[in-house]
Parts: sequence; C-alpha cells; structure tokens
Amino acid sequence: MTARLSLSRRVMAALAVPVLALALTACGAEEEESGTSATDTTRTLKVGYISGTSLGPAFVADALGCYRDAGLTIEFEPIKNPADAIAFLATDKLDVYVGSPSAGMFNQVAKGAELKMVASLGSVNTPEGEAAPSGLFAAKSIKSVEELKGKRVALLGTVGSATSYLLGKSLEAGGLTFSDVELVPLGGSDMVPALKNGGVEAALLFAPETQKAIDQDVAHPLVDSKKAYGSSTTAGIMYGPKLLNAERAAGVSFLKANACAVKRFEGDWRKDAEIVKMLADFMKVPENTISGGGLYAFDSTLAINEQTLTEMQNMFMKVKGTLTYTEVIPPAELVDDTLRTEALGQG
Repeated sequence: MTARLSLSRRVMAALAVPVLALALTACGAEEEESGTSATDTTRTLKVGYISGTSLGPAFVADALGCYRDAGLTIEFEPIKNPADAIAFLATDKLDVYVGSPSAGMFNQVAKGAELKMVASLGSVNTPEGEAAPSGLFAAKSIKSVEELKGKRVALLGTVGSATSYLLGKSLEAGGLTFSDVELVPLGGSDMVPALKNGGVEAALLFAPETQKAIDQDVAHPLVDSKKAYGSSTTAGIMYGPKLLNAERAAGVSFLKANACAVKRFEGDWRKDAEIVKMLADFMKVPENTISGGGLYAFDSTLAINEQTLTEMQNMFMKVKGTLTYTEVIPPAELVDDTLRTEALGQG
C-alpha cells in the first residue's frame, strides 16, 4: 500500500512538470497577444519645457495617449531660463527641450556641441482677422513703439533668447533697437503683474499671458505681430546628442507622438473642449484663459523655417557679447530634419 502511494506521487510529480510548463507557455502566449509581455519596456525621456500655448501639442500628447502609444514615458521638467535648458540638453541632463532656439544654443554648437532643432510647433501665422497670440504689449499710457525709448521692457530671458528676437523685430517697427530701451528679464507669469504695478512699461507676452493682460485691462498690443514676425518659427523641439545618435529611435518616437497630438490642433482648436481642458490642466491656468486666449497656428508637418535661425543670429551679432563667434552658422548645422521626415513617413 505504501509502495503504491509512493509510486503514485512520483507519477503525479512527473506529470506536473509538463503541465506546469504548458501553463506557463499559455500564460506567455496570452501576454504576447495582449501586448503586455514582461519583456516589453517603455523608454523614459526627461523633457524640459517652457510653459506656453505655442507648445501645446507636446504637452497634451501625454493625456491623449500619444506618448504611450509611441512606447514612451515622459518626465516633464519646467524650465524658467532657456539658457539652463540648453546647458542641460548639451550634457544629457535633459533628453528633449520643448521651447525655442537661442544664442545659448548657437554658442554651444559653435563650440562643437551636438544640438539640433528637429521640429517646429506654434506660430502667430493665424488666419486673417484673428489676432496674434503673442506680441509687444504696453501700458495703456504708451501709444506707440517710439514712446518706449528709455522705458523698461520685460522679456523672457535676456538678449539672445527667442523672445528677444521677437521683441527685436517688434522694436524695429518703431525704429528702435535693444539699446534704446531698458530690458528687464522676467518669468512669463510675472509679466502681467509687473505691467499692472508699474514695474515695467511694456513686455513681450505669449498666450495665455496676452489674454490675462487684456482681461485685466492693464496693457494693449503695440504692433501687428503677424507682420513683424508672422512667418518665423521659434517654438519647437530640440534634441541633444543622445536622441540624435545612440537613441535615435526614441527621438523618432517622440516626434511621432507630437505629430499624433498636432492633428488635434487644426483650425480653431480652442473650440475643442477636451484639448482646452488638457492644456489648462498641464499649464495650471483656468480653461477660459485657453479657450478665450490667442490662437496659435500649427503645421501638421512640424516643418522648421530655417531662415528664422539665420535672422536670429544676424540680430544677436549686433549686440556685443551675445554670440561668441563672428560668422553665421548655416541651418544645416542647427537643424536635423531627418528625424521629422522619418516620423512622418516621408523619409
């Protein structure tokens, strides 16, 4: 009796091995079919950003599931000073910078750093009859650009930032240059309060700050931004050496995700309640600030206007100490368009 029980146990144990193996195989097959295999991994990217509606698709791509579908997990890092973002990007402390090119970027490239603009986002090139979403705003007592001579003008960063380029183009409309005004570096969210309390007489504002200035009746636009810099593309996506080379596939995936999101920004996207809520939640502003704010135009191809990069350098070279080199860097050394074309299936 004892011998028979022992034999039975040995038989059951022997049978248990293939049964267990079969169960594990079946389990693995189910995971493979559901796309949740234990070997599946997502790439985590650290993305530095300047908060602004012109960069909207990069922000809502997360809530829309575009990053997830591209196999990415995003860690967003807010940046106040664009110069910091360029330094972090050059040293791989950031994988992506969603913001604007600057003198800092140009100087780093001149020294041999591998930094490239890989896509554009919003511009002020909006339909006829639609007010520009950014521009030079001044206190109500200031009636023209010429009246800003000797006055305090706020901008994001210093001369050499993309904001300073747009400010420079706006000042040119009144025959002024940077040297004719007192420049005051401020964070974007600090500009309307400074206009309100008299800390500055004017500021280069971006949506949603433009709408705040209008809603609070503290400032008005001085120039037609669409005429001053309508075709320029300063809002965009920049990569450092990692995504340009060793992890290029992740770089393509990030652009695919943004191309996915930008489809929701066609036409007057402010009427899309879901997009408005996602953007307001990300930027931590009221929804009506977005829905009632300026309209940025988005190119579904994410194409870059390379001429903007040349114009920026020419302007900055006129301000001593802004650029560390004397000959304009050609666009080919500042832009990598191959990732964008690959992401869009155009390569």
